[in-house]
Amino acid sequence: MWNGTEEFIEGWNEFVKTAFIEEPYSSKVMFSVSLLVVFIISLVGNVLTCVVIYYDKTMHTATNYYLFDLAVSDLLVTFPILIIVYQVLIPEIPIVEYKTGVMTCKFILCIQFTFVSLLWNHGILVMTALSIERYIAICYPMMLQQTPVWRRIGKIILAIWLIAIAETLPLLWTLDVVDTGKNLKCFSVPTRTARIIMATLAVATFILPLSIMIFVCTMIAFKVNDNQKHYMKDTFVYNNAFKRKNVNKLIALTVSFVVCWLPTFTLRMLLFFTDIPKVVHFHGWFTTGHKVAMFNSWFTTVLNPLLFSLISIKFRKALKILWDKKIKKRYFQTKKSMTAENQEKKSTSCYLVVQT
Repeated sequence: MWNGTEEFIEGWNEFVKTAFIEEPYSSKVMFSVSLLVVFIISLVGNVLTCVVIYYDKTMHTATNYYLFDLAVSDLLVTFPILIIVYQVLIPEIPIVEYKTGVMTCKFILCIQFTFVSLLWNHGILVMTALSIERYIAICYPMMLQQTPVWRRIGKIILAIWLIAIAETLPLLWTLDVVDTGKNLKCFSVPTRTARIIMATLAVATFILPLSIMIFVCTMIAFKVNDNQKHYMKDTFVYNNAFKRKNVNKLIALTVSFVVCWLPTFTLRMLLFFTDIPKVVHFHGWFTTGHKVAMFNSWFTTVLNPLLFSLISIKFRKALKILWDKKIKKRYFQTKKSMTAENQEKKSTSCYLVVQT
């Protein structure tokens, strides 16, 4: 048993150090390649989302304002993948030489960890706000017409960022830097205070958003069924595509949320409920669980543009129009001007030859 906070932290650091020292190199390579694939797909998908929404005026809707904010956040959180991959594959050579002491080293690593956590929390809140927005738009459409779209969405997005910061700041009281012998890693140390913070964050970032999404899906399904009965009484033909479009999108949103964030939630719950000194010999399972949680958390940056943008017919049409009018047209104009310039040079040179 670990008695006292210092002994507990020392024992936990030794546990983390053992877990990462005994990790096979093949596992590191597979993990790094998977993250690089996520990085490339996320970069392409989120850049396309931002460009299309920015340039196409028809895409300036309430939902797409959320998606633009989410895409920017996903882009920001995607770039730390390169740092993680470098640290996994080449741990012997640090990216930054910490010459000003241990405190500076801890500060930089903890800020990096906190920055990524902030963007993840922001993404979760945006997904929750999107589901609520769809619920209000379908069940109470008149409520959304009382204020201008951009003013309303701007206030909500600002509130989302403030809440995300409030959710992330307590993490700073749980973090410590572990020297694995090859490099330094930032981890939450499951002290009594840290475990309470972890449990609170697990509720705030998983149970509460998931409950809201399930409630929204259920209420919209009931609303659509009521509309179907109403239309049948009035001999109107019910639009089944409308039902599939709204309910299925929210179901897909909920399922993707569970897939991406269940591993992180599970780790937090294990750290809260488990007697840590009794499970330290399961360091192999900890390494696997930690990597699954990290990968799935970043995998959300791939699913978000895929679910909300790339599978949308309207988005693909807007992308095609943007390609034809902006990129393709500019390419042909550049090519045409270069051809004309070359022809002019040739004619000038021929004229000079004739003169001589």
